[in-house]
Amino acid sequence: MPSHNTPREERRTKVDEERDRGKVGIVLAAHGAPPQDWIEQNRERWEKLQELKRRITAELKSWPRTPQSDPLTSEAEKLVIGVRRRGGYQITEVGYDEFAHPTVEEAIERAIAQGAERVIVVPTMFTPGGPEIEVDVPDAVATAQKRHPEVEIVYAGPPFDYDQQVELILGKVREYDKGAPPPTAKQEGMIHLSMLKPGEVGIVHGLTGGRRFVGRLAALGFTPGTEVRMIQNFSHGPLIVSIRNTRIALGRREASRVRVARRSTGL
Repeated sequence: MPSHNTPREERRTKVDEERDRGKVGIVLAAHGAPPQDWIEQNRERWEKLQELKRRITAELKSWPRTPQSDPLTSEAEKLVIGVRRRGGYQITEVGYDEFAHPTVEEAIERAIAQGAERVIVVPTMFTPGGPEIEVDVPDAVATAQKRHPEVEIVYAGPPFDYDQQVELILGKVREYDKGAPPPTAKQEGMIHLSMLKPGEVGIVHGLTGGRRFVGRLAALGFTPGTEVRMIQNFSHGPLIVSIRNTRIALGRREASRVRVARRSTGL
């Protein structure tokens, strides 16, 4: 339908929009990295940290994962499915720089084993300058290329299209600046246990935190699919919940590590 606004009204609308945007704050959440000169001046400490990361990564590779305990890996696998379906690239794998399996090199090996004659490696991180996409992934590609000279292995890394990055960010900003509900509100009541009100019941969806912490909560009965009722939830002090007919006191920080699907119910 054509607009019936007068030129003056259209100008006023644009001015109002600009004034409103002037009151909206935008925060870009970026991946940080230590400065190279700091690394050079603290080489011994840095190498010890890297060795610790390598040992932890080796242990974590065989650690069982679920969408609840490792949502990052789960989302990466969804991207693989999307690329296969929309792009028609049936040989599509995902590899991880650290803390997960398979590695980027191993993912390249998998693609070649399936018959790929050309492998294009694309990072899921799009801000240039970080060691992952500037050093780690290129090194993995170079190593795989030496091992398989018969296969063309291309690293489709930075530089990325700056304008497309800005538009991607602004697209999300415009979506929520117009009053769209936050993503967590779209997850069928998926919240932290600490957000339940007295009398409300939640279904445990997953736990976050270290192995020992998660194991302790699981031993108390906080396992996926279990009902938990909020008994007491003041702004201070411990929360009291009932799970499997047992009342348990939890600190607010502990309760925030339990993800539940809210289910309204009476006392």
